[in-house]
Amino acid sequence: MHALRNIHAALAPDGLLVDTHPISARPRVAAENGELGRLDMRDWVDTIRAVDERSAETIAAGFFEIQHEERFIVTDSFDHGRECLETVSAWRDTRVPASLASLLEATQATVTVEQEVRLRLLHR
Repeated sequence: MHALRNIHAALAPDGLLVDTHPISARPRVAAENGELGRLDMRDWVDTIRAVDERSAETIAAGFFEIQHEERFIVTDSFDHGRECLETVSAWRDTRVPASLASLLEATQATVTVEQEVRLRLLHR
């Protein structure tokens, strides 16, 4: 909540804060022949829940109000499986199941990861 109060203080009186997070617990990973598997981002979802609790406290205290909220799918594309594996393995609170990692290592085709993302506009 401290960070959000600092942001509140830094914003213009009628300012907006754009709050966006991936919220998928099990994002789909696919190649041209279909689904390869799913990432395990359940720990990330727990992190987002904790952030949401702090945001809710700040909103309840009157620092911000939610002006708009929507969810959409964001697709990340990678030239091949190895590039995808290297990138997603570095994502915070993300686990690549061994079976998916093996498939990614062997995939030479373009690979995509589809994540649900939440976008909120918070009005000061």
